[in-house]
Amino acid sequence: MAENPIVPLRLGGLELANNLIQAPLAGFSSPPFRLLAWTFGRPGLLATEMISANALRQGSDSQERYLAKSPGEGPVMYQIWGADPGAVGFAAARVTERGAAAVDLNCGCPVRKVRAAGAGSKLLENPPLIGRLVRAMRKNTSLPLSIKIRLGPSGDHFNAVEIARIAEAEGADWLTVHGRHAREAYGTPCRHGEIRRVVEAARLPVIGNGDVRDGRGAREMFVRAGVAGAMIGRACLGAPWVFARVKAECAGGTWRPPVPAEVGEALLRHHDLLAGQLGPGLAIRQSRKLGAFYSKSLAGAREFRNRLNLCQARDELAELIRECFR
Repeated sequence: MAENPIVPLRLGGLELANNLIQAPLAGFSSPPFRLLAWTFGRPGLLATEMISANALRQGSDSQERYLAKSPGEGPVMYQIWGADPGAVGFAAARVTERGAAAVDLNCGCPVRKVRAAGAGSKLLENPPLIGRLVRAMRKNTSLPLSIKIRLGPSGDHFNAVEIARIAEAEGADWLTVHGRHAREAYGTPCRHGEIRRVVEAARLPVIGNGDVRDGRGAREMFVRAGVAGAMIGRACLGAPWVFARVKAECAGGTWRPPVPAEVGEALLRHHDLLAGQLGPGLAIRQSRKLGAFYSKSLAGAREFRNRLNLCQARDELAELIRECFR
C-alpha cells in the first residue's frame, strides 16, 4: 500500500493536526458549516466565507456575521478579499483581533462582482499589486499569512510562479493554488502538472485545490502535484464527513457512507445551528439551498427539493426530512 499522504503540517507558526484544509466557500462556510465539518471530519484548518475588506473598513453590519466563530470549532483561517492595500491591512488587523488562526488573501475568485472591484482573480493580472496587498497585511498581523490564487489570468498566461515569489518576498507563509486558470469553470479538470510547477519553483509550502472529493482525488493531488496539503471545497457541500472519508481512504481503510437517516439528521442539525446564528427566517431560506446538496444521492431527490422550497418553518422541515430520508 502506498504511504499515507495525510500527515501533520506546519504552516508558518501554525501546527495543524493534518494537511487537509476546508476551502473558503462564499455563501456556505459559515460557523455552522465549519462546526459540522469539524465534528464529522476534523480537517487541519477551517476557513470563513470571503470577507470584504472595504465593507469591513466602512463598518458594514453585513460583514459582522462573517467574523463570528462557534465555540466548538477548530482553528479558522479568515479569508479577505479586496484590492486596496489600506483596506486589506485594516481587515487583517480586525480579523486578528477576532480570533483568526491565520489570514488569507483571495486572489482567485472568478465572480464578476469581485473581479469588477479589481479583486479576486482580477489580481492575477497585476502581480505587483498582490505584493503590495500582502505587504499591507503583513504589517497589520503577526498571524500566519497566505494567499489563494489560480494558475494565471488565462491559458496562455501562467504566472503563478511569479506571484508565489512576490508573496514570499512580502511575508506570506504559504500559498494555495487552485489548479485552473482564472476563466476556467469547474468542469475543466484540475491541472496537477501546473500546480507542480509552482511547488518546484517556490520555497513556500503549497496547498493544492481542485477536484479533491475522496481519497483517490486526494492521492492524485499529493502524488501528481507534489503539494504539502490539499484544500477541499465544493465536495464539502452536503457532506461534512468528506474529510473523514479522505482520511480513511488515504490510509487504505474502508469508509462507510452515512445512511439516508444520518444525512437527514445532519441537514436538520445544520438548520438548527443556522437558526441560532441567523434567526428562523433566514435559516429556513438557507436550508432550502443546503437541502439540494444534502439530497444529491437521495432517491426521490427532485420531489424532496420541490417540497423543501415550500417549507416555511422548522417543524415542516423536520417532518419532510423524516419522511424522505428513511
